[in-house]
Amino acid sequence: MDLMSGHDKFGLNPENINDLYDDDKVAATGNTPVAATVQTEDETDFVFAKNITCPVCDKSFQTLTVRTSRVRFLGSDDDFRPVYKGIDTIKYGVTSCPHCGYSAMNGDFIHVSTTQIRLLKEQVAARFKPGGKAVPLLYSYNDAIDRFKLALFSAIVKRAPYSEKAYICLKLSWLYRGLLEQFASDCRSTNSEEFVSAQKSEKYYYEQALDGMTRAVETEHFPICGMNQDTVDLLLAQMNYKLDHLDVASKLVARVLISKSASRHIKDKALDLKNEIIKKIRDVK
Repeated sequence: MDLMSGHDKFGLNPENINDLYDDDKVAATGNTPVAATVQTEDETDFVFAKNITCPVCDKSFQTLTVRTSRVRFLGSDDDFRPVYKGIDTIKYGVTSCPHCGYSAMNGDFIHVSTTQIRLLKEQVAARFKPGGKAVPLLYSYNDAIDRFKLALFSAIVKRAPYSEKAYICLKLSWLYRGLLEQFASDCRSTNSEEFVSAQKSEKYYYEQALDGMTRAVETEHFPICGMNQDTVDLLLAQMNYKLDHLDVASKLVARVLISKSASRHIKDKALDLKNEIIKKIRDVK
């Protein structure tokens, strides 16, 4: 799968990018199909249009933002993907300028240096083909995936740290997971091209996220993506488990369980995962 597939429609087609975590390169593009748009009933009740000024091109625009006071948290997946009633809030996690194409996760959007702005102007804004600037009532999964891919592209161009690129990849994987759940609820065939493509994309970005987060732990200071070391270790353990890297997952779980700083909640989650790993190893044998 091509790392930055789908960006040709925005005019962003730089060459010679094969490694997401090579800071001296810019990502390549391809033509991976994106699954069909999914609308969620009443989702518009949970979002509103917010005015933003782009730090790269200095133009103003509107972006949809979640009304945090309205959403109801239901829980999370084992790898911390949050689940809310009536809305997938992950779809609204990126701010994307419709004028120049610069995109980033909401909390990172305004935090760009002079050097990064120059790089973004040269390698994103100069090539970007603006689409419609009207703000939709909500973001479909198609919309959100495009926005996160633009954020990943911008992160590579501005030479963002491993953790930022990895977190974008993780959320891209979560978006594909949400899309697959929508397909299942719509009784979409698991053999359909859209379903198979989404499955491949979910795994691909999950692997990229694991790679980048592992590098971040080795090179960056905590907190990483707002998480302390015990939380990151548990996240990496869950991710390695899901990708069947059981030896690595076991070592990470053990580190959490003996940690003096880990909370009771984190240790309970780690113990649950330890039992799942043991069961999986026995099933394989």
